[in-house]
Amino acid sequence: MHEVSIALGMIHELERIARENNAKKITNVKLKIGKMSGIVVDSLTFAFDAVKLENPVVSDAALSVEEVPLVYECNDCSKTFETDNLYFPSCPVCASYKLKIISGEEQHIENVEIEV
Repeated sequence: MHEVSIALGMIHELERIARENNAKKITNVKLKIGKMSGIVVDSLTFAFDAVKLENPVVSDAALSVEEVPLVYECNDCSKTFETDNLYFPSCPVCASYKLKIISGEEQHIENVEIEV
């Protein structure tokens, strides 16, 4: 379960953010996680809730996750489309497989609320 190592990395980053901003506590963390990132959101949330307890600065932090849909652009007809098909999707307009990913691979901290 690599979500535990991701949660630990997030904790280290949140500690850095708190230190740089002289924060007493981090109260809320918002993440953006793409459907194609390979991260299981429920597992990440569970891991974060477990590892945050070891750090007083983030122990009360609430975690919210925005799941970003998988969006492609066709290189042949320029059509942009959203899909749940992670493996070998084709363009719904021209059936081309020459696609470019526009979104869906995100995995980052979007916003952090702190108490100073």
